[in-house]
Amino acid sequence: MKRRLSLTAILAFAPAAWSETLAGLWNATLNLNGTEIPFKIEFAGDGTNVKGWFFNGDEHENSTGGKFENGVLVLSFDTYASVLKATLKDGVLDGEYSTRGKPLPIHAVRAAPQPPSKVKAPDISGLWYLEGVSSRKHDEKAWQFVIQQRGPEVSGAILRANGHTGTLTGSYQDGNFVLSHFSGGRPALLLVTPQNDGTLLVDLKGQHHEGVITAVRAGACCVLGSATAGTGSPGDSRKARKAASATSGSG
Repeated sequence: MKRRLSLTAILAFAPAAWSETLAGLWNATLNLNGTEIPFKIEFAGDGTNVKGWFFNGDEHENSTGGKFENGVLVLSFDTYASVLKATLKDGVLDGEYSTRGKPLPIHAVRAAPQPPSKVKAPDISGLWYLEGVSSRKHDEKAWQFVIQQRGPEVSGAILRANGHTGTLTGSYQDGNFVLSHFSGGRPALLLVTPQNDGTLLVDLKGQHHEGVITAVRAGACCVLGSATAGTGSPGDSRKARKAASATSGSG
């Protein structure tokens, strides 16, 4: 009888993290130079069989190894030469994502089902050109910005001569579209504000770009004259649309 009571007491006071599991989808943020960049991450398994993956639209960026023991998570992403280390406490994950020796703070909570939004958002879907970009290496004059939209939910990608941002996802909030991307690399945050003259004001923050740029719909006379051949070709447009494709809820 005493042994049973002792075991019960021990279990009652055991750390909560011992019984917690990571499995499922989590809403997370990464702090890049003071900017909080939202993203999603999902986990499966436990112990030395734990796995995790970031989202890039419909694609997954999978961990290459890891473990979850005594509330401490360690995941390796060899593709990015990066390691995610975090501690689970009271249902919250806090830690760091270290890439090439640079640690970035990570915070995550479990994703909860959200009811469909009833917010009415302006239509910004289609192909846009970001004008007046700063490109020292490729002498670009404009970037392509492709946007797909379903109600207040949007996904998109910015196409440059040397690549693209990855799939940016987000929604319409308080007069702005807020989009973000992080799939183990290329962290980015965009604040897109529709203007009365039909243009977009795009505030970019991230690892590879920073600043406020004006976007004009493709076909506007002022854009066609300034876009370079490398950013305005039909082939590049198809690449941008492929990069922008995402399911609702992917980050």
